Amino acid sequence: MQEVRTFRCRDLGLACEYEEMAESENELMKRVEGHLQTAHQMDPGHPEVQERIRQAMR
Repeated sequence: MQEVRTFRCRDLGLACEYEEMAESENELMKRVEGHLQTAHQMDPGHPEVQERIRQAMR
């Protein structure tokens, strides 16, 4: 059984209540990238952005 992973925008220091959960890091990354791109105009393809997302995952 895989551990559920969670992500919250406020863990990146953003004033946003977005929170997402997924069964895997890869699935969570896909969901979070879409939100960050549309809501915060962040480039999810940028390695630094990807690293910040991974560090914020719980």
